[in-house]
Amino acid sequence: MRRLTACALLLALIALSGPRAIACGDKLLAIGRGLRFQHLSAARQAKLVIYSAGAQRGPLSSIKLQTTLKSAVHRVQIVQDRTQLDDALKAGQVDVVLVEDAELAGITRQLQVASSRPAILPIFVKPSKADFAAAEKIYGFALIASADEAEYLAAIDEVMKAKANGSGKS
Repeated sequence: MRRLTACALLLALIALSGPRAIACGDKLLAIGRGLRFQHLSAARQAKLVIYSAGAQRGPLSSIKLQTTLKSAVHRVQIVQDRTQLDDALKAGQVDVVLVEDAELAGITRQLQVASSRPAILPIFVKPSKADFAAAEKIYGFALIASADEAEYLAAIDEVMKAKANGSGKS
């Protein structure tokens, strides 16, 4: 009888304490309806110049991308022609220039002679494997335009890391 009473008491205790015995992850869901871990931030600050060459629908003209880059502690300046790019390079320290592959050959020389020696991050829309590999070999880094914002931030961080170590190609 004593054993039966102890088992009944234990079962009653377990049944009544059910809401208090929530698993670890369930506490987050019950209180705050889950947490969002999607805040993107940059490991290193950088002054970015986005060279869009007047392309209104290019991958670098995405408002979402530009907003993400600005909110991730980057200073972003958008230029649409070579004179604006030249003015941006003369105005101050530029760390990274994001350039679409169609405009890459035309402004590489202009960027290489700039006093701030910015790193070039080529953005490819639909590259062949050979073109993409060649760009990575020449510039050290390359990115496909369909990448999400986190991949853009990761690539910029890698460029800044390589530039800080002195091994960045430009």
